[in-house]
Amino acid sequence: MRLWFLPGVLTVFALLSVLTLQSIAPTLAPRQLAFFFISAVIFIVASRVPFENIKRLSPLGYGITIFLLILTLIISLETRNTSRWIEVGGLFKLQPSQLAVPFTAIMLARFAAENSLKLWKNLLKALTIVAIPGVLILIEPDLGTTLVYLASLAVVFFFSDIRWQQVLALGAAGLIMVVIAWMFLLQPYQKERITSFMDDSQTESTLLSSKYNARQALIAVGSGQLVGRGLGQGVQSHLRFLPERQTDFIFASLAEEFGFIGASLLIGLYGLIFSFIIYTGYHAAKPEESWFCYTTAAMILLQAGVNMGMNMGLLPITGVTLPLLSYGGSSILTIAGTLGIVQSITQNRKKGIKLSIR
Repeated sequence: MRLWFLPGVLTVFALLSVLTLQSIAPTLAPRQLAFFFISAVIFIVASRVPFENIKRLSPLGYGITIFLLILTLIISLETRNTSRWIEVGGLFKLQPSQLAVPFTAIMLARFAAENSLKLWKNLLKALTIVAIPGVLILIEPDLGTTLVYLASLAVVFFFSDIRWQQVLALGAAGLIMVVIAWMFLLQPYQKERITSFMDDSQTESTLLSSKYNARQALIAVGSGQLVGRGLGQGVQSHLRFLPERQTDFIFASLAEEFGFIGASLLIGLYGLIFSFIIYTGYHAAKPEESWFCYTTAAMILLQAGVNMGMNMGLLPITGVTLPLLSYGGSSILTIAGTLGIVQSITQNRKKGIKLSIR
């Protein structure tokens, strides 16, 4: 039963994503379906590779990620003040930052398993592994992905043998970095998103700023009420009041058409996949396998939580998409590959149980 859970969840998400896009952005639905077909192949391939082999290849994957992040800063065309995508053959836009969490997680888990982080020199090396892709993502700039990336990888440090004195030192360093980032690294529009979220005034300037997006999303979510307006009947998405209805605000589009019941089922689906990955990590054979699962669970939980939070006006607009539902190939293919590795860990545990019985 466990071996079929992740493939089943991916199938449900594929159907839900394509169905929603067919309603709010019909021209994108066929491409999204193609992405899911490719992701199925990636999932199957990744699930058949033992985690030990993946771990041995982690330096290569980590190096490729850094190379692509640097390449993005050099050749990517700027879109809405950001440079996040590399166009591949005019048919597909690759977002290298999506690769950062899984590849860095494997590299970091491998390092932490082989080296005690109680030693400051090892801790600094581990932080360097995390920092290089993190800085490259931040200067794209992509604040939302940077926060998800750092918070997800913090899980490895939490479960390693790091000492509490080191935790306090890292916390102080983190606060200093937040101040530096606010003063020198964040773009004006990023600061506006945060300040406008905290500003509850109803002036014309705030209504026409980034707060407009949040208000339209909140209207869409609320108008769905209990059972929704019905498929294809969403006003906010179909009349284009809702910006980025197929990516950042697809949850609002879904809530408007499927209502509270549909949104609750979606949240429950994320809860199931999160619980399964945590369960797999808890019963994994090796610490690095557990850490990778926990990082994956944190990544999906954070992305889903941040996206739905900003759709419901609970969090500032960050540009984080909803995993496995928002339109976009990079996110779907990356998550499918990541879940394929989790599936590999699940299958390895199953074989280990059989061998121990014999």
